[in-house]
Amino acid sequence: TSRCTTPTACTAESPRAEPAPPVSMAPAPPMEDVPQGDPERGTRQGSPLDELPEGVTVLTDFGQRPDWSPDGSAIVFLDDSPLGDVWTVDVGTGTTRQLTDRFEHRGFSRAAYLANGDLLLCGPTSGPAPTSERPEAGRFTGVLSVLRAPFDEPPQPLGIPCWEGIATARTSMRIAWNRSDIDYTDSDLVDRVVNGITEVWTGEIRDIDGRATVVNAHKVLDRDAFGSLAVFEVQAFRPPDENELLLTAYAYQGGEVIGLDLDTGVVRNYSNSSAYEEAEGIAPDGDAIYVERDIAYEGVDPGALDVWRLGLRDPSDPSWERVTFFNRYAPYYASNPSVAPDGQTLAFQLSINGDVEGQGEGILLLDLSE
Repeated sequence: TSRCTTPTACTAESPRAEPAPPVSMAPAPPMEDVPQGDPERGTRQGSPLDELPEGVTVLTDFGQRPDWSPDGSAIVFLDDSPLGDVWTVDVGTGTTRQLTDRFEHRGFSRAAYLANGDLLLCGPTSGPAPTSERPEAGRFTGVLSVLRAPFDEPPQPLGIPCWEGIATARTSMRIAWNRSDIDYTDSDLVDRVVNGITEVWTGEIRDIDGRATVVNAHKVLDRDAFGSLAVFEVQAFRPPDENELLLTAYAYQGGEVIGLDLDTGVVRNYSNSSAYEEAEGIAPDGDAIYVERDIAYEGVDPGALDVWRLGLRDPSDPSWERVTFFNRYAPYYASNPSVAPDGQTLAFQLSINGDVEGQGEGILLLDLSE
């Protein structure tokens, strides 16, 4: 529940502290030792937009972090990083609409469609705003809220802290989020990564007396249950039954695509390689997930990566297919892939490798039907 009365006067409260349930590790595929290096990265001048591959079109010339509406007619996105306003774009016409210009707020770091067409938001309600000296301020201190369709009123705060990614189910009002005190700009980042809080929670959005409320909130994973050093970020419920939560385990072999069975507690490492891999958009049939992958990763921060497709059908034999080659044009790359509900189109952002994580310069569409 929430003690928030307005979007700008909110006291964020965690659900009741509790240990994560025990988990067990499923056998992983053989560790893939990816040859270090991305030979074509940074080999071309200009922008990827100068010579787009066949099947790729530009939907917007600004924005980042696209997410598809349940009916596939629109995409929600943000206009800036680490915090920005929330927009939608009609996929058929390209018409954009700013949703968060009617009320005061401190910006949002995430926006994702709920199954009923409302939007789940993550953004700070207090603390410092981003500045040139602290460009990432507010990124790690978000609070969940729901912006209800038709998006004419301020969001309804949920009173629950959120950190980085959020996940929403396609067939129910179930959500997942991260709880963490890790700040990647901390002066002693190693200490924060090793000793900080990193937890995964799930719950369900319900309407109670006309207000969105989280019920059945509980912790499903933490570092103690996982048994290894890792920092977790949720990404998606895996279709079709959505009983498996897909996430990234950072600082665990660099970064791995992990699945957590919410019924059995079984954890599975789907990627298991020496490259940097970050889970993103799940295919609607659940057979693949689109991943941000850096095959030139050197063990600290990922560089200009690109989008790959990781097959999930046979966990013992992962199949990789590179989808974009945008990082040929330094400092650009492709990121944040999101799959349309019909599986026919991939939305992603044109990214630029700079001082602020996640900075995008437009939303593009890739035809997956061929």
